[in-house]
Amino acid sequence: MKSSKKKWIIAATSVILVMALASGGIFFAIKNSGDPVKVAPVSNMNNGGYWGDNSDIAPYGNVTTNLNQEIFDNENLIITDIYVQEGDTVKIGDPLIAYDTTLVSLELEMKEMEIEGIGLNIQNIEAELKQLRQTKPVAMVSPNALANMALAAGTTPAPTTSTDTSSSADSSSSADSSSPTDPSTSTAPTSSVPDDSGVIDPPPLEGRVYTEITATSEAYKGNGTKENPYRYYIYPAQGKTSVTLGQDYLAAALEQRSYAVFDTVDDPANPTAIISSFEMDWNYIATVTDRPVGKELPEVLKDQPIYSYLDDAVLPYNMEELAGIPAGDGTSENPYRILCTPDAKVDITFLTAALESQYVYILEAVDSTTSPARILSSWTVNDVAAEDPESPPIDDPGIESPGIDIPSGPTKEELASQIKEKEDALKTLALNKRTAELELKHLQKQMNDGVIKSTVDGTVKSVLDSETAKLEGSPIIRVTGEEGFYITGSVSEAAFGKIEEGMSITVTSWNTGMSYDAVVTSISSSPSSANYYTSNPNISYYPFTAVIKGDAELSNGEGVDLSMEGMSSSSYNPDAIYLSQAFVREEGTRYYVYKKGEDDRLTKQYVEVGKIAYGSLEIKSGLEMEDEIAFPYGRDVKEGAKTESADTLYDYGY
Repeated sequence: MKSSKKKWIIAATSVILVMALASGGIFFAIKNSGDPVKVAPVSNMNNGGYWGDNSDIAPYGNVTTNLNQEIFDNENLIITDIYVQEGDTVKIGDPLIAYDTTLVSLELEMKEMEIEGIGLNIQNIEAELKQLRQTKPVAMVSPNALANMALAAGTTPAPTTSTDTSSSADSSSSADSSSPTDPSTSTAPTSSVPDDSGVIDPPPLEGRVYTEITATSEAYKGNGTKENPYRYYIYPAQGKTSVTLGQDYLAAALEQRSYAVFDTVDDPANPTAIISSFEMDWNYIATVTDRPVGKELPEVLKDQPIYSYLDDAVLPYNMEELAGIPAGDGTSENPYRILCTPDAKVDITFLTAALESQYVYILEAVDSTTSPARILSSWTVNDVAAEDPESPPIDDPGIESPGIDIPSGPTKEELASQIKEKEDALKTLALNKRTAELELKHLQKQMNDGVIKSTVDGTVKSVLDSETAKLEGSPIIRVTGEEGFYITGSVSEAAFGKIEEGMSITVTSWNTGMSYDAVVTSISSSPSSANYYTSNPNISYYPFTAVIKGDAELSNGEGVDLSMEGMSSSSYNPDAIYLSQAFVREEGTRYYVYKKGEDDRLTKQYVEVGKIAYGSLEIKSGLEMEDEIAFPYGRDVKEGAKTESADTLYDYGY
């Protein structure tokens, strides 16, 4: 174990040295470029080895002989019992303080729902991304004055792609496919035809294809709700690049408050795939056709506070009578009312106040924070339970404006932008899901029994009440540890759920090589601000403490190796390949190197890359250790060039 520590340090130092001297080697390669081109084994150019990204616990830790424990006030938890007094002697595992976990239970349920929602969003966006990558862009789009409208409420004017990419659909509402009489429609046949390669094409989609949508057009599936919108197959008429939504359709959509998705197919006569989809929201139809949504905001409320974040400091506008608006009392018959933005966030302190007071609140979302004119929707909060938003009214649904044209597909630039947007959204959602899952694990730990126990053998130095602790910024309870040997280590976020208090861990001294058994006494719920155990900035490590019972030949501040049964602690991966980024070139979205191929001639080799660590790029596939690569720049570096083998391309004598 002692030698592994030294290897890790040597490997990390070597990487730094290689990066510091890389420029000299590169200059040599350019200055002396000629025929043949020098190549060197990947094994000699490899900067990989100890990266630590696959370890469950950090492979090393530190010894301390004077560990203390401090418990600070948690505003989300209510203290129910304090079991110790100043001067008490405590052992590891003795109860110190207990909390009411009711609010934690509510927060835990909300976190579980949040994770489930993020997971569904990831599935939807992955399906959208798959469809986008299969979409053929159109050369151009020629919409009318109202085209290029946002096709889903609250989005930008760029069209969005639907998540439904199914190749078969509910045909219960489809028109007769044998002989359509409407010249603005065509009907999908139902046969499959193999192509020249012998591969059977996907079956045609079932349903009517429209070149214009009217109030009598029949959706191939859906009931018009947000969760299950109407879906129509569309394809532009000959000579057009868009499909028109008629005035009668728009009026009906407003009257019914319906949602719809328009799926552009690949062929009007024999459709087998959806090439793009656009969502249409009745709320946005009302906006572009100048049909106001919601009810008018009373003049007296236009200077009232509008909250985007609701905590226990918000004030209802009807606490007292206000120019004809009666004062509320928080009952179901006369609730308190609060103006907010449509995307307002609700803090747990607000929910806590509602739970404790049993007051009923109505949150009213307005159309603007600077010059509000209408209440768009409202919902009730009572006993920390939210009802569905009230359906806002629409002014006269009659339509006087022209129809709306839907482009038949995205352009190349729009398609590339949409793909990047979805890829970025996936990265963000993945990070949000990982963060929420870690927060859930922390909440689950708090839910165990609501009791915090001593993590050290020692004496209770001080005990304060909650208010005094807040005012002084001091801990509620401070325990001073007796002399002993405490080990501080770190566990990765991926293994956070594997480690528990009471588990054993093996500690090996760097100085003597002696090994000892330690018992885990606490795991922090917050990640370490400094991370020396991995090259991946997206991986967090959480500190934990373990105690060694009895005597040990250890000293304060000494380094130790750590290992635990069922948990990996070695960060060494002998098969990992990391090349300096200077040796890997980009070609669009692909990466390649130059290596020695057949007949000792230079060839271009495409590789799959991974993470970047200390200026080196992980090569996941495409290269082996025995391959020989060249510096990929210089006038003679090209496919077919002769090669000359060398031990390394980092020649520091030049």
